[in-house]
Amino acid sequence: MVSLKTYLAPDFIKVDRLIRKNLEPAGVLSNDLSVGLYKSGGKKLRPTLSIVAGKLGNPDRMEDVYKVSASLELLHMATLVHDDIIDDSELRRGKETAYYKYGYFQAVNTGNLLLSTAVQMVSGIEHEKFHKTYSAAIEQIVSGELLQFNHQFNENQTYDDYYEKIYRKTALLIVLSVELGSYASHLDEVTMYHLTEFAHHIGVSFQIIDDCLDFTGDESELGKPKFSDLANGHFTLPVLLKRDKDEQFKKQLTEFKNNPEILDSLIGQILESDVLEESLKISSDHYDEAIAHLSDIEQPVKGYLLEIAEKLKKRLK
Repeated sequence: MVSLKTYLAPDFIKVDRLIRKNLEPAGVLSNDLSVGLYKSGGKKLRPTLSIVAGKLGNPDRMEDVYKVSASLELLHMATLVHDDIIDDSELRRGKETAYYKYGYFQAVNTGNLLLSTAVQMVSGIEHEKFHKTYSAAIEQIVSGELLQFNHQFNENQTYDDYYEKIYRKTALLIVLSVELGSYASHLDEVTMYHLTEFAHHIGVSFQIIDDCLDFTGDESELGKPKFSDLANGHFTLPVLLKRDKDEQFKKQLTEFKNNPEILDSLIGQILESDVLEESLKISSDHYDEAIAHLSDIEQPVKGYLLEIAEKLKKRLK
């Protein structure tokens, strides 16, 4: 079996052309910023999943699948630009963010351009559930950004709050990738169900790993400063687990918003405890659940989905 990159190379040539064509004309700053963000890399996980899902459906529908793939990459980029504004982030993928380099209004314009272009690209796709699913997902993504803001520095948030937040922040776009790729290629409902369950659990596992890497990862690989989630008041799974194990830690968490000098103390307590290992065990359980849904998926797609899942898990090594 050839590598995933080789397998999808012809497909990504077409997706790349679609994205570059739809981000023209150049010369407008928001367009140029969008192209620059696209060129800066990223895992291209969402377009990959939409193409792989599409290959299980009607091969005559692949042109629509390419539109989905390109659209989802632009939608993902839009969420990154808006997240950088909300989080006051200076770096993205190791480079200065549009927000820090050009200011609030240009960053907002760039995110809005990416979002509107993403929607326009798939406007001609015909499927009774496609556009309702896409529009509902965009509403959830936007409300998810508001939810994250509302829970900022909220030491009383529940685990349900946390999982809802990471679903809308990360897992939703991964699920949407296989959903829209499946709809565009008119895939059967049973196969689509297993793909979306795989995507859901992989998305949750992926985000929990990210939450842990915020404490243990290398900044050059993270593309952002370590501890930025906690510093910005986004209390992730390791923080919530530590909160429920240690009353003194919970008390400090309550004080943190008005006393940011205790950040180092909070970080130290997380690193010295077992909550990172506990979080990774929860991530691993979701990973196993995701893999279980691939048992009846046809080859070679099954093998490539396993490869994608394994690459996400290996970020810890």
